[in-house]
Amino acid sequence: MIPIAANLLSQWRANRRIRLFSAVALLIATIHLAVHLDEARRDAITSYRSNQALLQRLEEAAADAAWTERAAAATAALLEAEASMIAVAGAGPAQAEMQAALSAAAAAAGIAEVAVRTEGAAMVEGLSGIWEVSARLAGAASGPAATALLADLSARRWIRVDRVEIRDLPPNQVQMIVRGYFRQSTDEAIQ
Repeated sequence: MIPIAANLLSQWRANRRIRLFSAVALLIATIHLAVHLDEARRDAITSYRSNQALLQRLEEAAADAAWTERAAAATAALLEAEASMIAVAGAGPAQAEMQAALSAAAAAAGIAEVAVRTEGAAMVEGLSGIWEVSARLAGAASGPAATALLADLSARRWIRVDRVEIRDLPPNQVQMIVRGYFRQSTDEAIQ
């Protein structure tokens, strides 16, 4: 082993290129380490400031005595919204109710050539007993008719309009992507 180390040391002393290359490699490694440590320091500072801000908001919320009243009001609003939803027995009836509601609203607003297509129904994740139905509505409509339809749908708490396209040039068209929410009915409510 000692002859190998002695051979390497003699080559190191004799060859200037090896010494220069080693010095440059050591310099690059040092710069890379310094940059990495600086980025890690910045990330730690950002995380610390974010955690401090969250802690301050949580302490302020804990000190606020009205949060229980707001939570009770939010719970009451949720229960009221759920009570205003139409009760359905399953996915099929939910889709049928959605088609009927959109068709009736479009007819009342004066939309012609109405086409309502439901995309599907699924249970809402995190809320037991709530169905979500996606639908598309299309028809020929003037500006006032489209406005009347939007006003009617916005008054219904259980319908959410995701997207609206209104074309003012002939033929005047309105297209909407809508989501409706329905409450799962119990067996006693069905009978």
